[in-house]
Amino acid sequence: MITGLVVGLLIGFIFSMPPLGPTYFLIIDRGLKKEPSKAVAIGVGAGFMDMVYILFAYGGVSVIASFLPESADNFFRENEVTLKLYLAIAGCIIIILYGLKIIRSKRKINDLNKESESGDFRKKIEEVESSLKRTEEGIDKLFHLKPHSETGSGIGLSFFTGVFSCLTSPTLAASWFATVSYLKSYGLINSSYLSGLMLSVGVLIGTSVWFYLLTKLIFKHTDRINPDILRKMNFTMGIFLVLIGIALVIKISISYL
Repeated sequence: MITGLVVGLLIGFIFSMPPLGPTYFLIIDRGLKKEPSKAVAIGVGAGFMDMVYILFAYGGVSVIASFLPESADNFFRENEVTLKLYLAIAGCIIIILYGLKIIRSKRKINDLNKESESGDFRKKIEEVESSLKRTEEGIDKLFHLKPHSETGSGIGLSFFTGVFSCLTSPTLAASWFATVSYLKSYGLINSSYLSGLMLSVGVLIGTSVWFYLLTKLIFKHTDRINPDILRKMNFTMGIFLVLIGIALVIKISISYL
């Protein structure tokens, strides 16, 4: 049982390191925008899907289906391919839209640079700081309520963004099925469902830890990146996400149709 957890930690951490796929670009973008909580939430969402796929590899589908009404179970079984197709395409659309959003942010960064050069930006900051100082006590009272709902919703949305980014990969589930079979063949894990649960939890933790460290690294060095480089990085990542989304749509269409 402990072996499964340790193996999962190592696999989740190592498998998340290659800078590939839309999840990586989404996390980098959030890190550059100094939104570490949302960046980590995307990584946790991706790790959660890895966990789900591993549980499926251990027969989790039958376990989950046993809790569903017979009508719902029959519906999912009869429309399994269609539902997978819709979910995958929905994930691709989200990635493409997010990429377009990042590309459009280039204009906002340019406007920010112009304001900074003209002195208007510094003036706006001083006005905001003055306003915050005058209302410090009121903000302190609301701090534990209002920000909680706003931040919570943003983190929740980021989590599901990470989930959908994994759903766009038609080969990810097969990769985890193959990985589980490989680990079983070498005796690193056994066939018990408890071992699979510990492995999946380990992968979730390992994936989350790596993306947390990545986010922390990006967040720490963001101030050293000048606006021009930041603008180019945003634009490049946006283009990459759009291209990845389009490529995945084509790949999914070929796989399912």
